[in-house]
Amino acid sequence: MLKCDVNLSRYMPIQREMAMKITAVSDRYQSTLTLEHKGIVLNLKSMIGLLSQSIPKDGNMTLVADGCDETEALQAVLRVMNK
Repeated sequence: MLKCDVNLSRYMPIQREMAMKITAVSDRYQSTLTLEHKGIVLNLKSMIGLLSQSIPKDGNMTLVADGCDETEALQAVLRVMNK
């Protein structure tokens, strides 16, 4: 399992286009990919999860990748988020 702190404040609120990009990249990998914060867990393979109002106002969350291709999956999602 790999974890990385991310700040999504520049995307707040997350728009449909960004959610589609993150979901599309996440779907390419077998690993489970989530954003987590204080008991909130958002599945990155679900647009509904990304578009929910569960993301904290400051945008700080932890990106978690868990599975056989977790390193590649984490790096791919970070590339999309940092564009």
